[in-house]
Amino acid sequence: MTVQFYHGPSRREYPARSVNISFGGMLMYVPVGTPVAAGQPIRMTLGSHDRPEFAGLSERPLDATIVRVDRKKIVEVGHVPVGVRFAEIA
Repeated sequence: MTVQFYHGPSRREYPARSVNISFGGMLMYVPVGTPVAAGQPIRMTLGSHDRPEFAGLSERPLDATIVRVDRKKIVEVGHVPVGVRFAEIA
């Protein structure tokens, strides 16, 4: 699933790709030059998802917090794996 997110600290939007998603958060791959760090706030817009239980996540932007950035995986996956935790979803 495609993802766009607004990175508060840099005041820019970045593309990403969802790798694994749950109701609590998501693992996504971001481009190598994206200035992300654990603890930073982001606002995400998710593309459509083929799993009906997550259809509601695409209806509006979601606030989230970056909880993990794994730069060691850049060589292996070609992107930076980033784990995010969604803010409370109503």
